[in-house]
Amino acid sequence: MAILALLLLLVGLAIWRVRQRLEPGLRSQVAVIQYGAFALATVLFLGSMARIVQPGHAGVVVLFGKVNEGVLPSGLHFVNPFSTVEEMEVRTRSYTMSAAHDEGAKTGDDSIAVITSDGLTVKLDATVLYALDQARCPEIYRTLGPDVEDRIIRPEIRTAIRDSAATYSATELYTSKRTLYIEQVARALKPTFEKRGILLDQVLLRNVLLPDQITKAINDKIAADQEAQKMTYVLLKEKQEAERKRIEAEGQAKAQSIVSQSLTPQILEYQRIQALRDIGAKGNLIISGSGGVTPLIQIPAKK
Repeated sequence: MAILALLLLLVGLAIWRVRQRLEPGLRSQVAVIQYGAFALATVLFLGSMARIVQPGHAGVVVLFGKVNEGVLPSGLHFVNPFSTVEEMEVRTRSYTMSAAHDEGAKTGDDSIAVITSDGLTVKLDATVLYALDQARCPEIYRTLGPDVEDRIIRPEIRTAIRDSAATYSATELYTSKRTLYIEQVARALKPTFEKRGILLDQVLLRNVLLPDQITKAINDKIAADQEAQKMTYVLLKEKQEAERKRIEAEGQAKAQSIVSQSLTPQILEYQRIQALRDIGAKGNLIISGSGGVTPLIQIPAKK
């Protein structure tokens, strides 16, 4: 656009020189073309100075191959019309390497094969969240260019994941020390990224693909642990039930002991007499001897 503005300016100057040799009647007509060329050149020149940096991006100004150290934040800016503005995304981005065909940055199986401390080969799916340091975008553009993922992000992730896995066994990566492993990878990546003007946000270990025999062994162990926990619960429940029955039996025995101690011969005789009296009150004939002899009870027949 700036070049076109210069061409129009040159055209206007050329018309101005030609206009000086024309008759007065033609000069006014040619002047319209001349002023139109000057006006259009001015508009194009001013328009070539305006640059709009999109949200979430930073602008790097490059003039004749030299990178300006200043950074243009998102918004409208006016720069040298002969310079170019390269936009670099400064929002948080993710880079994924996965065994799934369409999940990673590369198509196909892009998982990371690592060798664990017990000599097994394990495949890992990982995602790293990162962002470019806006203040260092000119440096990043000058030293790495706009494609930081293939130059820095991808190789550094693979190196950190492989080196960190060498201190863990396959089962530890799958179960107990997974979080510690992720933290170790993050500690290895952070200074490397910061050295290049890249800010590490988070490391995610999405999946651990173990050899089939190891997966089966882990699943068998988990099933055995669950069965042992179930048996422990059953035994505890049976123990509690046995304790409940013991306490109940002791309570019944204690109650019977108290009752038996309170049943004296006089009380028993009194209760026997009361029972015979109740039977006789119903019209029954009772023949009872003394000394606790079993009474004879004659119940009249129904009429």
